[in-house]
Amino acid sequence: MNEERRKLAWAAHRAGDLQLAEEHYRALLETAPVVNDAVNLCALLRQQGRLNEATALYGIWLKRFPDDLQFHLNASNCLHEIDKNEACIELLQAYLQRHPGEAAIRRKLARSLIKLRRLEEARKILEALTQTHPSEVDNWMELGSCYYQQEKTADALNCFERVSALKPDHQLAAANRITLLKDAGRYSDCCQLIDGLPEPLRRDPEIRGAIAGMHMKAMNMVAAREELTALCREDPNNGSHWLNLAASLRSSKHINAALTVVKRGLCRAPEVSKLQQALGQCLAELGKPELALPVLRQSAGPMDKIGDEHLFNIQFNGAAYHLIPAEELQRWARSWEQRVLNDKGLHNLWADTIRQPPQQRRLRIGYLSADWCNHPVCRFMLPVLENHDRTAVEVWGLSNSPHHDLGTSMAQARCDHWLDLEHVGDLEMARMIADLQLDVLVELGGYTGHSRITALLHRPAPVQLSYLGYFAPTYLNAIDGWIGDQELFGGLEPTDAQSQTLWMVKGGYMVYKSFDPLPDCERSAGKRFRFGSFNHSRKLNPGTIRLYAGVLRDVPNSTLVLKSVSFVEQAEKTRVMQALTAAGIGEDRILLLPSTANHKEHLALYREVDVVLDPFPYGGATSTCDALMMGVPVVSLASAGMVGRLSSSILASAGLEKWIARSQTDYRRIARELAAEGPVEPTARLKLREQVQNSPLCEATRLCRELERIYAESCRESAAA
Repeated sequence: MNEERRKLAWAAHRAGDLQLAEEHYRALLETAPVVNDAVNLCALLRQQGRLNEATALYGIWLKRFPDDLQFHLNASNCLHEIDKNEACIELLQAYLQRHPGEAAIRRKLARSLIKLRRLEEARKILEALTQTHPSEVDNWMELGSCYYQQEKTADALNCFERVSALKPDHQLAAANRITLLKDAGRYSDCCQLIDGLPEPLRRDPEIRGAIAGMHMKAMNMVAAREELTALCREDPNNGSHWLNLAASLRSSKHINAALTVVKRGLCRAPEVSKLQQALGQCLAELGKPELALPVLRQSAGPMDKIGDEHLFNIQFNGAAYHLIPAEELQRWARSWEQRVLNDKGLHNLWADTIRQPPQQRRLRIGYLSADWCNHPVCRFMLPVLENHDRTAVEVWGLSNSPHHDLGTSMAQARCDHWLDLEHVGDLEMARMIADLQLDVLVELGGYTGHSRITALLHRPAPVQLSYLGYFAPTYLNAIDGWIGDQELFGGLEPTDAQSQTLWMVKGGYMVYKSFDPLPDCERSAGKRFRFGSFNHSRKLNPGTIRLYAGVLRDVPNSTLVLKSVSFVEQAEKTRVMQALTAAGIGEDRILLLPSTANHKEHLALYREVDVVLDPFPYGGATSTCDALMMGVPVVSLASAGMVGRLSSSILASAGLEKWIARSQTDYRRIARELAAEGPVEPTARLKLREQVQNSPLCEATRLCRELERIYAESCRESAAA
């Protein structure tokens, strides 16, 4: 009777009649239980997503069948699925007390420890397993994963190479080897590995995805998109293909196309949190931060488990558009900081070195950036590197930039020492910086793209400061100070002002220098007065557009000229045009300028504009300096936070406080008065350029002496503490 019922249960389960199968399994467990009935019923419940019921059932029947291996493995999988990793570890450890040599349970225990970031414990278990079972592929795969998470990339690569030797057709091992070689910058070895793969393996989706990742790292976006587009078509339920295709599109400023890809990917793989995060990123870049923020928050998960990229996005968008209170941003940052330190277990690396007292030598200053290339941060830093007093300081350029161009070479030539850190992990980077025995480490990226501020959590230098490249505080305990000026920090709320020591630069916190001859600034616009903005279109939020519309209503015959790198995409031009016309600006009053081949051509287009309208709350910096150097006035609204004072700081440094508005009404008044003066003629433009060139904004020696003063004072304070 029981065997007949068991056959009926199995038949119903295979046929998909889960309700009938469940009835039979439960009846069998009440009358004549065997372990397979419990195994199958629990599997059936998990199949239906009834994980809590399955967990309770495992708890009951594990007591009845305490030595069944498969039942324990299944139970541990269920506990993983509901994120009860501690309970899973207790279950597996109890089994190992009875059966200490069971390799499958030990491997499962190591996997559970890895999920809890108890990597060192997991490593010891897996290394022992590879010694006792050297031909077991799964042991090497798990150990490679553990090494990778510990940033022991060479050891991880050795593990995956061992797997390939044991099982040449192992797709994931080959894909992981490609990824690790790519991350190490070993592109020739990567290509050699790919060329040596048999064609059936070469066509595997995992390996093709890894090859696409290599193309992206090498900035060969056309090849990457071609491969990823095919993968999305052939393997549409793999969220990573959609994610990487969107990333390749975003890198070339095709944000609307990336948004479409992300939405399609979420239809196929809605559970992939990184796709949800990419959705938030796209919305923010399309000037919709209020829609982006809820998505980013939801995809981030619990505050104490947030990943690096999620944290960066929440900080950037929350601060840029004043969407998250400073107190909450601080909690997010410090929770993340504590989690990273708990995971890695390394603090104050600088203290592990024997250091010569700074009084007996020059101060050692390191500038860390992902933007040592043709990027505003690099352009603003070049006069600083060039004008530092080499009798007082010794300068290290620390680069993790994925881009290398003329800007890179110019920065490197202006440093006493240069260290390329692009292809090392955060821990290794921290160790390498600590070995330099710097006195002050200045990070220039904050939570911007490719920033490696994570390395600073391990304290590779005794004094660590933030400067220039990010528009808000990092809130991290590892950052001792934040460099700015009175105008820049004039709108900080208490939490931001107290998050780190504020170091004030007299005369303005940055300098501008053009290393190429400036174009002729003679006006080339038509007869109508032209307002303009050359900022990224993501800054054209609804508030800014309403303000621009008000200005154009005040000056009826004026035109609005816009230029953005995102205008390479026709869809973005259309989106911006629709947003402007919806605010009441006629299409005949809007001029969208094309992209330019170089910075000189970009500067020349300011001849098309009479007055620049700075956006808010995320104002311009480079665009403001460029406009002033081309003799074009800039109207800026000084608003909350550093992000709202970027342009007003520049205007104050240039002695042009008269163009700083303290309210939207004031903003419109200044714009109206400038328009009343009529188009800015060549002599006035040249006069403005000369005024700016002779102002503190262009005095590099002033800024360098101020920075050197700050570095010396911060070192003295650190030593005293």
